[in-house]
Amino acid sequence: MINLSKLRHEHGTILTIVAKLRQLIGRATPPPQLHLFALRHELTATLVSHLKAEDWVLYPRLMANPDVTIATTAQAFSKEMGGLAAAYSDHCKRWSASAIAADWPGYCRESETLADALANRIQRENRELYPLLETLDQAA
Repeated sequence: MINLSKLRHEHGTILTIVAKLRQLIGRATPPPQLHLFALRHELTATLVSHLKAEDWVLYPRLMANPDVTIATTAQAFSKEMGGLAAAYSDHCKRWSASAIAADWPGYCRESETLADALANRIQRENRELYPLLETLDQAA
């Protein structure tokens, strides 16, 4: 069984971390590296845990549903999220401490784009995907 309440709580946690990241990248100069990398680590850990729950439990359940609309929607979300997860991973690899120090404005721009993508994804999941799961749980 999927704990939808936990998934929604994790969405809230991710959005809170993203909001903190937005505050940091809104500065004219970089914050202390330890502060920024601690926040990045927190986001990564939370995101990885959340994605595992979705990839291993949520998406397979929805994609196996005989309702074509549910299965197709879940498949589309799963495929799309793979691209976002890869983009996030690439972003973290590309922006080392020295790269951030060398191009703070570039890091901020790319981080803002990624933050927007994560926030939009969470909103869409809350609005489109999670209600499908609620419908299935109510029917069970």
